[in-house]
Amino acid sequence: PWRDPKRASRRGGGRLAMDRRWILYALAFLVTSSVSGVVYGWPALRRDLLDECGLTENELGAVFTCGAWSVQGGRFLVGIARDKYGTKITVCVCLSLVLCGSVLVASSASDNLLGLCFGMLFLGMGSGAQLCVQPVAGLFPEATSTAMASLSGAFQLSGLVFLACSAVATAGAGRFGAYMGHAGVVAVLFIFSIKALPSGVSFDEEKEDVSQANDAETERETEMTDEKKKADGKDRDVFAVDDKATADATALTLTLKKTPRHFGAERGALLTCDEFLCLVAWFSVMVTPSQYYVLSVGYQLERKGDADGSFSRAFTLLYGFSAPLAPLAGVCADYLGVAFAQFLATALSLIGYAILFVEKPLSVQYVGMASYSVGRMFLFATFFANVGRRFGYKHYGAAVGVGMLASAVLSMLQYPMFQAALESKTNLDAMNVVCVVCAAACLPYCAWLGARERNEWRKRRREDASPRRRGDENENAA
Repeated sequence: PWRDPKRASRRGGGRLAMDRRWILYALAFLVTSSVSGVVYGWPALRRDLLDECGLTENELGAVFTCGAWSVQGGRFLVGIARDKYGTKITVCVCLSLVLCGSVLVASSASDNLLGLCFGMLFLGMGSGAQLCVQPVAGLFPEATSTAMASLSGAFQLSGLVFLACSAVATAGAGRFGAYMGHAGVVAVLFIFSIKALPSGVSFDEEKEDVSQANDAETERETEMTDEKKKADGKDRDVFAVDDKATADATALTLTLKKTPRHFGAERGALLTCDEFLCLVAWFSVMVTPSQYYVLSVGYQLERKGDADGSFSRAFTLLYGFSAPLAPLAGVCADYLGVAFAQFLATALSLIGYAILFVEKPLSVQYVGMASYSVGRMFLFATFFANVGRRFGYKHYGAAVGVGMLASAVLSMLQYPMFQAALESKTNLDAMNVVCVVCAAACLPYCAWLGARERNEWRKRRREDASPRRRGDENENAA
């Protein structure tokens, strides 16, 4: 029904727009929670592969690195493809890659390093579907950052896929049956995406048909009204402007003035402005220790006494079930500013890294894992929210893609860091120190961005006050 202009005209454009945006949001949430961050549930799959005694710890690190790198680096290509070929085609290609990845993980033997590496690579490349569906948040102008952050929560939720597959495999389906089941779910999402997603880059594009139908009806009504007015001899000056129209124009002018300085800029100017470069630097520096944490946390917990892998499973659960807190990141960005939300992401991640230095009791690691999980969720949520809120969606794919590519290049350090950590306890502690230093080094950026936001808010208050002062002066003069 949301594609039928005639039915839209009968039902009313407002009702149709409301129905359509929730349908698209639901599909975006399902796609994101099923494919976007699957590789970050790695500790569960790692434990299964260790139990099958196929690969060494070093080889398992290489398998995860393939998946983690492709999540970051692949989104640069996905962003360009989305901007050029549209949402529907790009999402369907991404889902096809995830389907292939699940089949490879299902069918590869536990000692098949190449098959598992390619499986994780395809799973990571296909995760770019999230990037394509995130602009659905633009359908919710009253809470854009909150809608965007909830999709980042879905990204976090997708980290439970490996744990769910591990449970299904243990129940008797085996690794093949469990991951083929995931492939089947992805195939269903592929079919729905073909049917429902917009062909272009904008989720608003299909409102044009509704608008055309409503415009035609409005035009007919206007003609009838004009004829009636002329017949009655009461035709008014068509150029007259009432008070409400003036107020609406004033509100629109103020709204345009309230956008951040680089909002809606052309792609070249956007990608080279100081604020975007600083955002990319913050994100890249934060992602590297964040990726290393997922790669190494299972190994570090086992060294501290987690013999049966219960803490590794607990990490996966904490990681996935931190998703309900995702709207909190959006609320922080909407009401307190993206700088404060990014500060929380940085500080919570730092706490998670620091707690890894604690050896006993092992239970204190629950606090560290929870802090890291929420911090990581805030990290990605605030990055996406920052791009949409402060730069707009005109070049959203390219902007996010550049950030992802930069972070992918820098995060390649995670594998040599893990190799060094495997050599000795001293090296392991040194790598944890590197993680803490990286997070601490990002705090000044959060303060700088916060100062810029506060200056913008002061300017907006002055601009809002100016029309009121002029109105009071005119009333006094009258």
